[in-house]
Amino acid sequence: MQIAGNKCKVCGRNIVFSSEGKLCACCGTFVHLTCELRGICDVCGERFHQYERPKADPMREAILPPALRPAKSGGPLLAGLLILFTALLVGIAYYGLMALWASGH
Repeated sequence: MQIAGNKCKVCGRNIVFSSEGKLCACCGTFVHLTCELRGICDVCGERFHQYERPKADPMREAILPPALRPAKSGGPLLAGLLILFTALLVGIAYYGLMALWASGH
């Protein structure tokens, strides 16, 4: 559940940053860290949960050289199209020369 943007139960002001507040997941009570120093909710008696920063994943954020990137480019498609185009030109030239030879020119 998102902590930032909710009203503190004790002072009534908005919690601006998630790191400034804590919440009770059981009853949905939000409080500032400075307003409620105890770790237990007054409403239901459950423990408060504080914002935990997500763990950094260096491999996900790494800059990879082009050789290690997954092949999502159109290079293989372009190579295949060039091969087909070359084969088409060779075929046209071959049949054109065969037609000229058959006609006697």
